[in-house]
Amino acid sequence: MAAAELEDASVAMLDIQTSIATGEAASSLNNNNKRKRGDDDDDGNNNQAKNNTKTNNNKRRKKKKGGTSHQHRIKQKRNWIESCSESITRIPTNCAAPVTCVITRSEIEEEPLLPKQINNAGADGVTQNEDTNTLDKGDDGVIASAEVDCTCNSEPKQIVKTTNIASLSKFFTDAISKEPKQPWKIETTITVDGEEKKLFIPVQRHSSANGPTKWQQKKKMQGNKTSWNYFHLPDGDNGDGKKNPYPKETVPDKFWAQRKRLFSRYDEGIQIGGEDDPEMWYSVTPESIGLHIANRMFALINLGQKNIRDTRANDMSKTSCNDSKKEIVIIDAFCGCGGNSIAFARLNDSIDVAGNNTRVKVIAVDNNLSRLNMAANNAAVYGICKEDFVFVHADAVEVVNVYKEGSRKKVPTDIPANNKYQTCSGFSVGGVELLPDHVDALFLSPPWGGLDYDSGNSNFDPVKEITLESKMSNEESDQGNVGAILKTNGGELLTMAAKAVLSESKQEGLVVTFLPRNIDGISVSRIAVTSGVKGSIELEQNVVNGKVKTVTAYLGPCVNKSMRGGK
Repeated sequence: MAAAELEDASVAMLDIQTSIATGEAASSLNNNNKRKRGDDDDDGNNNQAKNNTKTNNNKRRKKKKGGTSHQHRIKQKRNWIESCSESITRIPTNCAAPVTCVITRSEIEEEPLLPKQINNAGADGVTQNEDTNTLDKGDDGVIASAEVDCTCNSEPKQIVKTTNIASLSKFFTDAISKEPKQPWKIETTITVDGEEKKLFIPVQRHSSANGPTKWQQKKKMQGNKTSWNYFHLPDGDNGDGKKNPYPKETVPDKFWAQRKRLFSRYDEGIQIGGEDDPEMWYSVTPESIGLHIANRMFALINLGQKNIRDTRANDMSKTSCNDSKKEIVIIDAFCGCGGNSIAFARLNDSIDVAGNNTRVKVIAVDNNLSRLNMAANNAAVYGICKEDFVFVHADAVEVVNVYKEGSRKKVPTDIPANNKYQTCSGFSVGGVELLPDHVDALFLSPPWGGLDYDSGNSNFDPVKEITLESKMSNEESDQGNVGAILKTNGGELLTMAAKAVLSESKQEGLVVTFLPRNIDGISVSRIAVTSGVKGSIELEQNVVNGKVKTVTAYLGPCVNKSMRGGK
């Protein structure tokens, strides 16, 4: 099919899916107008007076374009998830729908970290703002701290930042050179029984994603009885007297004020970079969201492995003394400072995990050695067992390509000598030689493009907005010169991850991707189809204190089973 035809097919498919919501809105508006006209027809004079009044009011509203309410409406743009409507029962006959996008919602309530003040009490120089008890922008968190010194496990020290970015191994680079990378294209059509059909993505809303959030319902019930507001003190002070020690243009005060939302044990020596690593200040997942994702992933993995355990129960020949404790392996491909990795490892303290005779092992991967060192320090602060955590200094693209359907490929790897067996805070830090032979789940949290990821864009497309740059190993780069760069977009990354972990034949594997709140669900679903995923994918809105912070995408056979009630 020609490129123009593919584009027309794609546009047609989008028109089909969006026309439903537009039609419903237009129908509702017409009905309302009919009711209004019917009421006004009782008295022609009154009708004329009302119309004049409405016209005058509209004129007054137009003069107030710069008002606060108008600016607030612009700021609160409706994203794809909030504006889309269900289409699960309206699939056109000339279309195929191999994947259904299921929208869910998780609600987390936190005790606000900012100081309280009685309504209307007033305070000199302090502006009250109820919305400051949650992050508005840079929702993944922001914080700053001293760089970690791996030669000492006591108090953190301020040290000079050393850049050590992992490059792709020579073996992986040679393999790419021999087999040039094929252009990656997202699917817009699909063949069913020899007939080519347009790709249609049905959308289904779970009951949890309908209506207002519990937080909004509670505030509505309270009405004017709420007696507290939350406000910012100067210099990021959240009531503990500690002011922001970093330049405000680098670490805004609102991020510093909410440092304990990212790590509740921040004051015990947590490390999240310094001025030289600004990306970390908006890349750490808030602790409450990280723990929720960890528990969801464990539940889905356990659900996916239930049938496997049942089939093996009668086969005693496959049981050995090492099978007394089942091990679940989770790879965090973009570890950063360890927010999600630590949440995964903390599952071992859960009664559900311990009672299930299971142990979670976390493989924390990052191409930045300084960030791995900080993550190791943070894991030590939380008392993570050394056997439950492995740190791998490698590029995420290469790590993902090491596996196929959950098992490691039988290929040699070229490991740089300076990456072997370093130790930081008691944890081993090495290269891809530390990767296990099997993986159950892969967690992806790639960079979204900085703090402006949601500026003027209500539909975040991973293919266009996410781009990874991997350094390719060659003789020139080894001599200190700039080597070639391998670019991978968000769609390619998700396709690699699906092929690395998911196994339809074994009904195993789970891929989880951490995405911004303005994600385009149709784009993610198309990527899933291109990746060979079938059935349902889940897009979960992570709501904290009534506000949507992020969206987590879950892909895999266990997600289908979960949507069917575990069957």
